[in-house]
Amino acid sequence: MTSYLYPYIQESINLNSKNTDNYIMTIQYYLDGLSFVIFDTAENKFIALKHYHTTEKGISLETLLSELQEKESWKMEDFKSVNILIDNNNNTFVPKDYFQEETKESYLSLLNLQSSNVMTDIIAEQDMINVYSSKEDLGFLNSNIKVFHSSSILIKRLIKEFSNRTPETRAFVNVKNNSYELIILNNDKLVFHNYFNFNTKEDFLYFILFTFDQLNIDNESVHLYFIGFIEEKSTLVELCSRYVRNIRFFNRDNDYNYINELNSVPYYYYYTLYSFISCE
Repeated sequence: MTSYLYPYIQESINLNSKNTDNYIMTIQYYLDGLSFVIFDTAENKFIALKHYHTTEKGISLETLLSELQEKESWKMEDFKSVNILIDNNNNTFVPKDYFQEETKESYLSLLNLQSSNVMTDIIAEQDMINVYSSKEDLGFLNSNIKVFHSSSILIKRLIKEFSNRTPETRAFVNVKNNSYELIILNNDKLVFHNYFNFNTKEDFLYFILFTFDQLNIDNESVHLYFIGFIEEKSTLVELCSRYVRNIRFFNRDNDYNYINELNSVPYYYYYTLYSFISCE
């Protein structure tokens, strides 16, 4: 098989073939690769994390999953369950009362987004539907594999995380390569969700401050949380800290256990991936 996947993070994995019925695998599929975690339900522990990147664009998910299983020497059907998070920008949220299943493709078409292979997630916490598309037909997946959009899991997790905390407006920046996802919650209500591309650190800051200004959010008091692939001491964070006083990064969820090897990987890098377990 031609190799498309290259390890970016290669943490040790000690899977017990007798215990795979206890393992839940969550895969996050990006345009340039994929990541996965494995959770042991018997031990309440995350026992594996890996991130692979691809050097070629447009490789199908079916091809990548086939190679992944060959590299890791296990089969996805051996696990208790497998969940795939589609991480792309082809999605929009529709209030549940206005959503019509038979015309779901139209919601993306109206926004000039890709409208083939359209799927939906229900976000009951907000009475809304996340309508999204995949660049390919996912009919090849086995029936034990469930598919979600990554933003559905991220929003569910953030609402759960902050619903019982002090009521206030909070902003979350989920950093990818040259883009980020900006989410704003007012208490436990979703106020804003959008994606922004950036080329410079000034671009990065501009879209955040512009959104704050449009929503009358005081950047001196709002808490801004960073998620995803960004360093705490990066020039992006340093610039943002000049204009936004309260900047935060997520710590581990202490409701779960983690193998020691994961101590070297910042938790917030893979916050969405880890979050699936708490959203089941």
